[in-house]
Amino acid sequence: MGEKIKTLSKGQLLNIDFEVELNHPPREGLDQQIHIQSDKFRFEIDKKDYIKYALSVLVSEKNLRNLKGIK
Repeated sequence: MGEKIKTLSKGQLLNIDFEVELNHPPREGLDQQIHIQSDKFRFEIDKKDYIKYALSVLVSEKNLRNLKGIK
């Protein structure tokens, strides 16, 4: 695993504290990694895939708000 570069965000979901971290690639030639982790779990994803996922969540939120007439 790559070493932590910085903490991107902290949050709480279902009363569980978690962090979103940017990490160096596990080895040369690979993408940086995003770790979403708490004391009980860790989810690893390549930075480029995380960006795609995050953008799809934002688009989904926008679409839902439009459907429901929420600004």
